[in-house]
Amino acid sequence: MRILASPAFSNERVNPYNSQLYRKIESIGHSVFEYSHKRALLEKFDVVHVHWPDGYIDQPNWVKASQRATLLVLMMLVAKAKGARLVWTAHNLKPHDAYHPKFSQFFLTQFLKLCNGLIFLTAEGKNSFLQQYPAKKNMPCAIIPHGHYRDSYPKAINQEQAKKELGLVTDKKILLFMGMVKPYKNCDALIEEFSKAKLDGYILVIAGKPETPKYKELLESLAKGNENIYLRLEFIPDDQLHLYMSAADRVILPYKSILNSGALLLALSFDKPTIAPHIGAFVELQNELGMAWIYSYVGDLNAENLDFMLQELDRLTRPPQCPLDNYDWRSLAQSTIDFYQEILPGGSTAQHKVSL
Repeated sequence: MRILASPAFSNERVNPYNSQLYRKIESIGHSVFEYSHKRALLEKFDVVHVHWPDGYIDQPNWVKASQRATLLVLMMLVAKAKGARLVWTAHNLKPHDAYHPKFSQFFLTQFLKLCNGLIFLTAEGKNSFLQQYPAKKNMPCAIIPHGHYRDSYPKAINQEQAKKELGLVTDKKILLFMGMVKPYKNCDALIEEFSKAKLDGYILVIAGKPETPKYKELLESLAKGNENIYLRLEFIPDDQLHLYMSAADRVILPYKSILNSGALLLALSFDKPTIAPHIGAFVELQNELGMAWIYSYVGDLNAENLDFMLQELDRLTRPPQCPLDNYDWRSLAQSTIDFYQEILPGGSTAQHKVSL
């Protein structure tokens, strides 16, 4: 089988999700190619698999955004005319912080009409998507979870050593936020509520590159003067990520909205109990893995519930390693191949669901 994926391997430095999936698909015996318009135009593929179509068109200049949208749709039509089936993994219901939200939403609606199959990471994601796009309830779909990151980064090291290498104090616990720092991830509120909570036994570490200089300035102003808040507002390279995870006692992901979260799988891959809102994939993973690994809150994060949740995570018992057997990439790759085969000519058109 020849698969054209957008992206396949090009985003590995930022998010290993795609490369993990497609390298395992290649190991099963199929061919995966990085998407380009030239390949879509000149070559023949069995499947075109797109992950974030809205990201391709998200440009500050509206004219450029519309041109890119038109070109992408045209290339999908060309690939389909040559026999390809179009699959979309719907990571999000709608774009996060898009330059042109209404246009991006319109584009996704039109892109959906071209699809032959949909993949969701959770049952909740599927249900939410079909509520927003009810006309697509009969489209073939699969629920294939996000895989773990245990083989994507260097292994964890001794916690005290990690703290020293990062220049962090060693006599306090660490509450860590790590990832791209975007407004919807709510780090400004996290700083404010952490400061109000006066958690003297903890330091808050926020590590990642802010989306804009303005947002970086806001976070710096909120944290100013608080010796228990460490801001590392820069891109964290792969060879340092394990240091932050090794140093952390708890991870927090205080998002305002989310459908799926690779950051949660990253934290669990390093066996770090995580605090998160009771929304999206957080709910489904909590139901499977338990509150000792994912402690969620309803409503807004505040100083009182932050203090309470940290105490509860200290009280609850858990095994040394988070049980992530259901998130092994090889089995997820095989499930993806099974779904491709299902929507190819001669395959079953029945809706498909991966059992967990």
